[in-house]
Amino acid sequence: MKELSMATKKAENTPSKKSTNPLVFVGVGCLALLVLLGIGGTLVMKFFAKNIGQDLVEKAIESKTGVKTNIEDLEKGKMTFTDSKTGATVDIGSNSVPEDFPKDFPLYKGAKVTSSLSGAQAGENNGYWLTMSTLDAADKVVSFYKTELPKNGWTLESTFAANEMTNYGVSKGTWKGSVSAGKSDDQSETQIIIILGEE
Repeated sequence: MKELSMATKKAENTPSKKSTNPLVFVGVGCLALLVLLGIGGTLVMKFFAKNIGQDLVEKAIESKTGVKTNIEDLEKGKMTFTDSKTGATVDIGSNSVPEDFPKDFPLYKGAKVTSSLSGAQAGENNGYWLTMSTLDAADKVVSFYKTELPKNGWTLESTFAANEMTNYGVSKGTWKGSVSAGKSDDQSETQIIIILGEE
């Protein structure tokens, strides 16, 4: 009897384990499900935005403006717009010289292309805007263009210099435009801007 009463006292002194409320398990399960749905939903949305969203954006622009749009290479920094009525095309690209840029226009060796824009109307009246940068001094770049443009048959129509920027008005045949060189805003590089249009 003594043993039975000791066992009863021991059982009374041992703290009883509380059972976990089933709602806690339901709450944790719901939270895990929401996290998984959130991750899965994000991946699905990225897939649709990349593959289907591109078409939707292109069609939205075309329906509002009447301009055919190609943003297929947007990740590479390129877009193309084409006016279906006039045939005018504008290509916006970065880090490369347009393929049909005049081959006889001198480009400063070692300069990196930071942006480019080209356009044409029904294959005629081509135009270009090319921005490049180099670590070389602005005077060296200006001297290069002063020498190399005439060597390649381009005429220096005018010269304008102000605020550490030199601009040459240039022409050759049906081409007219300008080339400018000067220090960037932070003075760390020399910027070169070439604008050419065909008349």
